[in-house]
Amino acid sequence: MSFTRFLSGARGFLCVAVFIITARHLQGQAPAEARKPVPSPAELTELATIIKPSAEANKWQQIPWLTDLNEARRLAAEEKRPLFLWTVLGEPLDEC
Repeated sequence: MSFTRFLSGARGFLCVAVFIITARHLQGQAPAEARKPVPSPAELTELATIIKPSAEANKWQQIPWLTDLNEARRLAAEEKRPLFLWTVLGEPLDEC
């Protein structure tokens, strides 16, 4: 038996051994999702009250925004106010 064939066989054996050991190790572990406890409805309610923005943070929703550009330009000219144009990717009122 040549030394090259011996090394080739040994390398193949080591690869198979590492694969088997890794597979057994992973088989014994539960997925990360399974280990996390599911929050109770009370915990979810508490989280929702923490996460939900306050009325102070949502004042921008109380502004009567105009979606018609021509109407907004006319109204801005009448009231002598600047025009605020919110665009996404260059398209007015485009969805992300």
